[in-house]
Amino acid sequence: MNEKNCVTIISGTNRRKSHSFILARYILNYLQKKGTPVKLLDLEEVPLSILDNNTYTAENQIKELTEIQDNYFVGSSKFIFVVPEYNGSIPGVVKMLLDALSVRKYDESFFHKKACLIGVAAGRAGNLRGMDHLSDILNYLGVIVFPSKLPVSRVFEILDGRELINGEVVETLNQLVDDFLEF
Repeated sequence: MNEKNCVTIISGTNRRKSHSFILARYILNYLQKKGTPVKLLDLEEVPLSILDNNTYTAENQIKELTEIQDNYFVGSSKFIFVVPEYNGSIPGVVKMLLDALSVRKYDESFFHKKACLIGVAAGRAGNLRGMDHLSDILNYLGVIVFPSKLPVSRVFEILDGRELINGEVVETLNQLVDDFLEF
């Protein structure tokens, strides 16, 4: 796998069986079919115990956290964040992870890399405010945020169980990902 051009998809919640993961898995499959080197970081699988006080010093970070950083951030040139709306913003686990990763291999993890943001919400706004908050955080880290963001609203209406079923959303998502790959 050509790591330099690898895309990491981050399913931005640790909630079990999340809608964000369904969309992230769809994007993973779409990119794999296109032959794009891609990885999926599912925050449901990341134990919160690795994000403790030791995460704020590079020399004390535990092996699991450094492996996440090396495998999913240092080794990728682009990120696709699929983040649900939590209290008008992003899940705290996303912020905690970015904070923890910023103390070790900062430039290699973030500087001049590119990110695409997809917001997920049960309501009408598709986590627009949360995507703005995440854009601010990523910009601060030196990440270049793709100007087109996709708010996925009324997520319950576009999914059937564990599958994305709304053709218009599929088309829009595919176009966004294709445009991001060219970015």
